[in-house]
Amino acid sequence: MRRTLRATITMSAAALVMLALTGASLSGTADAATQPHQFEPSFVVPPNDNFPAVPSDSQLIAAAAPERAILAAKARAHALAVAAAKRLAASDAAAGYRSVGASAASWSASRTLNVWTYGFQAQVNACRGGVDLTGAYHTRTVGEHWSCGGAEFPETPGTIVQFTGIDAGTYRVIGLVATLDAYTAHTGDIPHGYAMLFQTCRNGNSRTTIFIALARI
Repeated sequence: MRRTLRATITMSAAALVMLALTGASLSGTADAATQPHQFEPSFVVPPNDNFPAVPSDSQLIAAAAPERAILAAKARAHALAVAAAKRLAASDAAAGYRSVGASAASWSASRTLNVWTYGFQAQVNACRGGVDLTGAYHTRTVGEHWSCGGAEFPETPGTIVQFTGIDAGTYRVIGLVATLDAYTAHTGDIPHGYAMLFQTCRNGNSRTTIFIALARI
């Protein structure tokens, strides 16, 4: 028994000496056993020297110079073409105006109407001639009662009419473009896009309000 105890002490002492020589400890061994394993990366991405260099702003601007020159040349050519087209159109319009004006001078108007004021129903009721209704209809229009002269206004396309006073000028009749019921129609129903409209109520009936389109000449 004594010999066994001595052997145990000797072995324990030898184990402590070994631990001291190796720098290990019992607690360190236990801690290592309980710590999770730290994985090291299995590979390392090697540096890549093959990426192209990123050009600077000045390099990009310089590289785009030929394209900018082409675009500028196209823009100048377009501007010149537009200017030439405008000059040609103005020349044609002037020539056409002179031609039409000369022809109009030889025509005699089949109807002359004096547009005496701006207004609406009260002015039309005065029966003093045509009334400019543009403010009410939001498109250039002259109106007159059927019994005050509207019945004599021509509807035949091509007929020449003369306005004096307000809206003075010579017009050519395009034709009847709308017949509206004044009790149900709205101003948005009135035709737009003409140089002038003439409005009257056929046979004095507001349910057959007619609009005759005119072209200025």
